[in-house]
Amino acid sequence: MIPMSGTKTIIDYKGSVSHRTIERLLDKLRSAKEFQEMKKPTRKRLYSAFVESVDNIYKYAASRGKRSRLAKRESAVSVRKQDDQYMITAGNLILNDDVDELKFKLERVSQLDRENLKTLYEDIINREAGQEDQGAGLGLVTMALKTEHKIKYSFTPVDSTHSFFEIQIIING
Repeated sequence: MIPMSGTKTIIDYKGSVSHRTIERLLDKLRSAKEFQEMKKPTRKRLYSAFVESVDNIYKYAASRGKRSRLAKRESAVSVRKQDDQYMITAGNLILNDDVDELKFKLERVSQLDRENLKTLYEDIINREAGQEDQGAGLGLVTMALKTEHKIKYSFTPVDSTHSFFEIQIIING
């Protein structure tokens, strides 16, 4: 999911993600000239998808433990503009034990049409707290509702316990 030539980078961040980092990234996005020049519906969709992307990194990134070769696989998030499209790309280490469940959720979301995505969103929102599985996939559903494109994703094995998960969401301008 390498950006194509002719893109304008709005945000390109690599490193650990904390509440403070999230605030700085959101401020940077809101103050970007390209963001200010967007039509309001595009701005709202981009902002929402970006928040979900960064929040997912914060909540679900695997702990790195000892500083090793895993340190080379920092969390990353970027926003790029190409023509009338905005690409949000986010990546982080996850535990290999979580890959199958995440793939299932991504495939489920990619197979649903807009109406079924809205229904799934409502089902997840209305679930009793005790019934909720860990990471119900609400963020993925929200991202899918913000784009007219399929969510692109990949899992790259890093070692016996970790993979690097990368996701790309495209928002039409």
